[in-house]
Amino acid sequence: MLILALDTTTDTASLAVADEAVTLGESDFAHRMDLSRRLMPKIISLLKDCGLGMKDVEAIGVSLGPGSFTGLRIGVVTAKTLAQVLGVPISGIVSLDLLARQFDYLAQAVVCPLVKVRRGEVYYAFFRADRGSVERISDYDAGPIEKVIQFAKDSPPLPRLGEGMEVRAGLSEIIFCGDALDENLEALRQALGELVIPAPPWLSYPKASILAQLALKNIAQGKADDPLSLVPFYIRRSAPEMRLEAACE
Repeated sequence: MLILALDTTTDTASLAVADEAVTLGESDFAHRMDLSRRLMPKIISLLKDCGLGMKDVEAIGVSLGPGSFTGLRIGVVTAKTLAQVLGVPISGIVSLDLLARQFDYLAQAVVCPLVKVRRGEVYYAFFRADRGSVERISDYDAGPIEKVIQFAKDSPPLPRLGEGMEVRAGLSEIIFCGDALDENLEALRQALGELVIPAPPWLSYPKASILAQLALKNIAQGKADDPLSLVPFYIRRSAPEMRLEAACE
């Protein structure tokens, strides 16, 4: 099944065309707040580079967020429209899951993606990656970096195998990634010290190639979403929505 996948949750948008066996093409680009104008031409160009047209697309995968409110709306609406026009299944994936999935090859690793929120907050969740599988071990949440640090301190350590195959005691090292990492790295290091492992910059945004495979798996398992009811996953309401709610009270 040929799938078109799109993530528009950060300042870098990611598109991919894939099937169950291979990624046929992937395009990542900084949209510079011009996503509504650039997204469809980028999709058409990627399909053309793969020797394909829109009529060849058999499924749609889309990142649901959390992330940029504007980017999410554009990406989800585009994906839903394409799924309905083409008459193909669609699957939405949480962007924090996509960021954590980049580390699924590690053994017993703790991963915490951090995604930007306005007013000095982050979206986050904690995951455990272990040789091909990724399990979320906390709720999806939003808050100041101090909230992330407190969760890391309060959580029981996960088993980590050291030399001699003995389980090490104490808090596990945590791999932090995402577009909010740079601005919070100093605070993390001051609070958690050497337990903080920062991921490199190229792992700071979700990859559509990973999204494609997760969406294909959902569709194959009969877990496709309804394009009419599929909505972005914000975790928290946008600032305009909160102001409107306060004005109505």
